[in-house]
Amino acid sequence: MKQLSALIKAHPFLFSYLGVYALLQIGLIYHSGLRFAIPLLFLFFIPFLIIYSFLSRWSFSISSFELKIKNLDKYLFFLALLIVLIHFGWLGKIPFIDAWNASKLSEANIIRKSSSSGLPKWLHYASTWTIRALLPTTALFFLSKRKMSWFIFSVGLGCFYGLALLQKSLIFWIGFPVILYYLFNRKWWHGLLSTSIMIGLFLVAIFANNPQLHGGEHDLSPPQLEKKDRANMVSEGVFNRIFIIPGKTMSMWFTHVPKDKPFLYGRDFGLYARLIDQKAVDYNLELYAFFYPEYAKQGIKGSVNTAHFMRSYANFGWWGLPISAILLASFFGFLNNIYRKTNPNLAFSLQIFPLLLLSSGSLLTLLFSGGWGLILVLIMLSPSKDNLNV
Repeated sequence: MKQLSALIKAHPFLFSYLGVYALLQIGLIYHSGLRFAIPLLFLFFIPFLIIYSFLSRWSFSISSFELKIKNLDKYLFFLALLIVLIHFGWLGKIPFIDAWNASKLSEANIIRKSSSSGLPKWLHYASTWTIRALLPTTALFFLSKRKMSWFIFSVGLGCFYGLALLQKSLIFWIGFPVILYYLFNRKWWHGLLSTSIMIGLFLVAIFANNPQLHGGEHDLSPPQLEKKDRANMVSEGVFNRIFIIPGKTMSMWFTHVPKDKPFLYGRDFGLYARLIDQKAVDYNLELYAFFYPEYAKQGIKGSVNTAHFMRSYANFGWWGLPISAILLASFFGFLNNIYRKTNPNLAFSLQIFPLLLLSSGSLLTLLFSGGWGLILVLIMLSPSKDNLNV
């Protein structure tokens, strides 16, 4: 038991990812049996483990990246606050209030999408990096240095921002790292309180996004769903979202590519598509009509995000899976260095949520536009673990 505990502690990202992969298999096998699970095992998972075993001891120095700026955490907080104010100033409203007062689900959906649609590209990226990287990292910097007032300001701003934009996942970006950091440092009551607050905010976000739960109309659902009990609708939806939908979505990607949509061979990368004079293609959007035809007939547009290795599959077929295995194993070797040579509890707490999102997002997307890369940069720029008060 002690050996297993030591192994998990030495390779936390690997063991966390094993949980993600296992979760994906539940929905995949539930929806399509072993049809896709077995090729995925031999073309992605086993190569990933083999390559990781060679790269896990890869070591390099990160001390040269340290940026010794006094009050860097406060500068980051005020930068985040400025971006939040610019965002709401640009919108001219707080979407949460409008959605709560909406009488139909279709109206709430439009309001939620309006919180990010139409933004200039720079503000869209700034907003994403703020809630996914700046505020969570700043909050843990303050917490690790016991600057509790600044910590509360950072967490409060992050929770308010995520809730105001009606984005349930954004609440987890700020709350999940805090909970993990408390638990790793054996602050059980603090972790329990933080968990309770996050669950409460998440439920509030669900109610704001779904007017049918507080007297409104579920005008987008098929008729048979309208007869369901409201509590069952929520609990069933949460269960499916966690255990079934990620793997089911992956299965449907395998089913429709290349049967209904051809392999892309790089055309989903905007720069490469422009170089070959073709329009960039996004299967996350284009496959929605195949997955949810009833909603598509109503004119609803959405996305069907899937596991990180499916982007390689959509580009290069089965050969894309071992390519994805090489990339992920190399990246985890890089993460191991950061974990060992900085504050390990802080580094892991900040990165576990984007790691979990590998179940529904591309690694490159999470790194660049998703904020994970910025988290890594900020961790490397922060003082080494020897200089932190944990």
